[in-house]
Amino acid sequence: MMYLRAFCSFPRIGPLRGLVLAALHSSFILPHSSFAWTPPVFSRLDSLFVTAATGEPRFQAARAAAEKALLADSGTLPYLLRNRLRRQTPRQQHYVERLFTLSSDSGRNPRPRALLAAALADAPSDTIRVQLLSIGSWLGDSSFRTAALPWLKSSFEPARRMAVRNLGTYPAPRNLPLLLEGLSSVQGLELQQRLWSLGAQKSAPDISLAPLLADPYFFNRRKVRDLLLKTADSSWARLDSIRARQTRVTAREEWWLLAQDARDGRAFLEAERGKMTGEERKYFGVEEEAAGGRR
Repeated sequence: MMYLRAFCSFPRIGPLRGLVLAALHSSFILPHSSFAWTPPVFSRLDSLFVTAATGEPRFQAARAAAEKALLADSGTLPYLLRNRLRRQTPRQQHYVERLFTLSSDSGRNPRPRALLAAALADAPSDTIRVQLLSIGSWLGDSSFRTAALPWLKSSFEPARRMAVRNLGTYPAPRNLPLLLEGLSSVQGLELQQRLWSLGAQKSAPDISLAPLLADPYFFNRRKVRDLLLKTADSSWARLDSIRARQTRVTAREEWWLLAQDARDGRAFLEAERGKMTGEERKYFGVEEEAAGGRR
């Protein structure tokens, strides 16, 4: 009521005085049953998870004890899939991955993989499916690769990317055709994920990658150069044979960068000097000879 008296004594209220008085009166006097709040009820696993997922250093002992209890409880992994995939902080999302990884023990325990594979098939949304594929890529269980394969053809691009990530996490010779299929039509971050997974395989076909040196994104071109250097064992002679087999040489600057990083690529840079700008010649160290015979 003190606020009402102060408001009534305030001048220049005008015609809105009655409306504002009514609002204030209802705010301070009338009960608010519609705004009643019921505190959440935490289960034992809720309490353990929140404790174990905290990053506060002073709770380290409690965090370790909570993690040990979670790993010992057979209900933890189903609880995570049921309750901890939505509306979690980034740290909590990462901790879900950690618990699955610790439980898997590098594939020695097949139960986490089986639970994830079943959850993938019944995922309520594509976003949840992406999370499950991401968790699977951290399991350390190469058998999860089989569960990820069907989502290489998903209509949801992030799901395709996560499925491709699993091929890189669990390299195998049979991954190569899957990663190369339709490679020229993939763009942006999806192409980056394909290139990363190709780099994780023991070998990658050089001729299929060379046209990607014309990709509009620097991070993809950088990865293509890394892959070409890897497959050619950093030999410019082998890289030059790849270049010679191209029907149309594009991205000339990328080949210059490859020659700079490869063994014995200096002669090629010298031969290409006339096609470079002054800044490019300076960058590659092939400036025109100055008076006195020095460059």
